[in-house]
Amino acid sequence: MELLILGAAGETMGTAVGTSLVLLASFLTLLAVLSYYVWKPVKKVMDDREQLIHDDIDFAENRKLEAERLKEENEALLKSTQAEISELMENAKNQAKKEQESIIDDAQARSSQMIHEAQADIEREKEKAIRDINDQVAELSVLIAEKMIQKEINSDDQKNLVANYLQEAGDK
Repeated sequence: MELLILGAAGETMGTAVGTSLVLLASFLTLLAVLSYYVWKPVKKVMDDREQLIHDDIDFAENRKLEAERLKEENEALLKSTQAEISELMENAKNQAKKEQESIIDDAQARSSQMIHEAQADIEREKEKAIRDINDQVAELSVLIAEKMIQKEINSDDQKNLVANYLQEAGDK
């Protein structure tokens, strides 16, 4: 059996095997050299790249989990903030209602006081008017008595005189 190797077509079998062994040794040496100088660095670069990709994927997953956690925290914070705002609004409404009631009560108290003062002023004016009327009636009575003393008059003259004085008192 003859092995056909390039350039070994006419040579003997011993030469072909020797050439094959030299070629095999050269190939294995080349493979070892390539493995040491090329394959190991390429494999290291590939392994580093693979590790970098895995690290990036892990980092992305961690960031995604962190983002979800922050989203949940933000939603919880938003809910609590909305609850606080709602509570503040309710408190503000209650405070405004209390102030409104206080203002109304104060206004009612002032108006009641003003009414009482006005009624007291009216009562004082009424009493003053009654005193003035009584003083005028007394003056008229004195005037009537003076006139009656100055002249003696009959009952018709007396009635006319009283009517005149009452009319004069009403005109004052």
